[in-house]
Amino acid sequence: MNLISNLKLITENNAPRWVILVVDILLSFFSFTLALFILGVLHFEQYTFDSYLFSTITVVSIRWVGYWITKSYAGIVRYTSTQDAVRLFVAIALSTTGILIFDWIYLSIFNHLIINPSVIIIDSFILLVFLSSFRIGFKLLYNQYALQTFSGEKPKKIIIYGAGEAGIIVKRSFDRNYKLNKRVIAFLDDNPKLHNKSVEGVKIYSSDFDYTSLSSNPSNIEMIIAINNFRGIKKQEIIERCLQNNTIVKIMPPVSAWINGEFNPKNMKSVRIEDLLEREPIKLSKKKINSELRNQIILITGAAGSIGSEIARQCIHFSPKKIILLDQAETPLFNIQNELSKIQNVEIVVADVCNTARLERIFDHFKPSYVFHAAAYKHVPMMEDNPYEAINTNVFGTQNIANLSVKYKVNKFVFVSTDKAVNPSNIMGASKRIAEIYVQSLDAKLQLESDKHTRFVTTRFGNVLGSNGSVIPLFKKQIETGGPITVTHPEITRYFMTIPEACQLVLEAGVMGKGGEIYVFDMGESVKIVDLARKMVKLSGLVINKDIRIKFTGLRPGEKLKEELLNDLENTIGTHNPKIMIARVPNYNYLEVNKLISDLYQDKDNLKNSTLVKTMKKIVPEYISNNSVYEKLDIKFLK
Repeated sequence: MNLISNLKLITENNAPRWVILVVDILLSFFSFTLALFILGVLHFEQYTFDSYLFSTITVVSIRWVGYWITKSYAGIVRYTSTQDAVRLFVAIALSTTGILIFDWIYLSIFNHLIINPSVIIIDSFILLVFLSSFRIGFKLLYNQYALQTFSGEKPKKIIIYGAGEAGIIVKRSFDRNYKLNKRVIAFLDDNPKLHNKSVEGVKIYSSDFDYTSLSSNPSNIEMIIAINNFRGIKKQEIIERCLQNNTIVKIMPPVSAWINGEFNPKNMKSVRIEDLLEREPIKLSKKKINSELRNQIILITGAAGSIGSEIARQCIHFSPKKIILLDQAETPLFNIQNELSKIQNVEIVVADVCNTARLERIFDHFKPSYVFHAAAYKHVPMMEDNPYEAINTNVFGTQNIANLSVKYKVNKFVFVSTDKAVNPSNIMGASKRIAEIYVQSLDAKLQLESDKHTRFVTTRFGNVLGSNGSVIPLFKKQIETGGPITVTHPEITRYFMTIPEACQLVLEAGVMGKGGEIYVFDMGESVKIVDLARKMVKLSGLVINKDIRIKFTGLRPGEKLKEELLNDLENTIGTHNPKIMIARVPNYNYLEVNKLISDLYQDKDNLKNSTLVKTMKKIVPEYISNNSVYEKLDIKFLK
């Protein structure tokens, strides 16, 4: 135990340089003596003890000068690397040259050699082995045994996915940070040329290798993904496999996130549920988007929200003349203002899309050429209790922005809609569908009147991961507080995409639209919400029903089990982008639609909720309430 205690003391405090130098000098003495024995010099009668002592002192002294010049003793032994090996080689080569020069000078003066040159050459090779072995041996002893001894626990076993340069950096960082008590036991890599080879003593396996066989306790394994820009199906497969084996997964942060350009394992990123749902990167028509948005004045409503703010971030990359961020939510708008404070061409406007007079002044002052309309109320159960506000913002607010876009000759109006507008079962979805109908009918009217007109484009997609009000932030908070996680129904499913993906597709669809289209995005496979909850629990390192439980609360008002991207009367046609399709929807007469909405607007302050909802059902016949007090209106309406 004394040896172990001393080892711990040395490693924790880093041995003083003079200790390493003393060890190197002692090894130099033993190396030279061994070289003499190998060549049998000590057996020569003429080689006296005095001459042995003199030659030894001479050699060791010159070796010491070589160590001092190269500072070969200055490195931390447990972090020995190839650079240290190079430094040792230079020190030995330099001192060997010095010894041979000294020997030649001695020969010139006294007519005989003090040291046989053959001994010096043999000594150099032996010494290089001695010094290297000392450092490597200490490092191996430290890595293999000391970690467990210091912590009192077995070290966590690390498997690194990716045996490239990034993976090696991760491996070395764990070697240096011994207090983390983690040891790399294997690499996994897709490159078959690397399989069954080793990197710094660690074997490389195929990415399909059953890594659990490397440990009797798979839960003691931690997987680290060390591949830059690693996305798509393969990444999901790895994470899913780790979750099935209760293996913690971490991701190496991008180089830009390193502190002072140096990787620290403490900055490792935990896998998010978004990583499990993300898909292959979208290939945007950047040239087309740039030609449309460059030097343009862009108005974004709902700019403080998840979608609106991300549209703003992405628009900035296309060098617009000015971006106007409009929202009535003061605090979130303040946050996005701080985020974009260094960008000169961003204007913050606090306004309500329902305030026509205020909007008129904004359009008259800025004269935008592009409008991305993302302002809306989106919470289904809340809008079920407040149909007036849903209609006021989602319908009349959209109508205000659309009409002003026509009046002030906006080039293009891009409306951000939702899959809940398809066969709506709630007030929120129905209000968005009415807005879709108005926008489409207005575009059709303008096309009949003039070749040059504001073009109206609608984009329709499902739930967005991490957006305000989505299940992801809710589940995260519930997990942090110890649960339970509340899921409405065990069979409920939803379509998901990430915020950047959704906004990229909005930009793409917006610039390709010629007017009147409803673009539907490829949302991938629908996901069971309960499965989402289970995966989030596992990603948090917890166990379902042990650390946290899932509670089913029943469908909320207006909620349905499955969402749809098209209704029964719609189908799609493809576009050049496989992730974007055009929905073929019924045509609506602008005058009829406008009259219904105008009548609704005139009476909205006096009508009861039930009367408002009944009018909505007339405008959108496929709107059938679900799990709502308004289901009785459907019975009467159908009769």
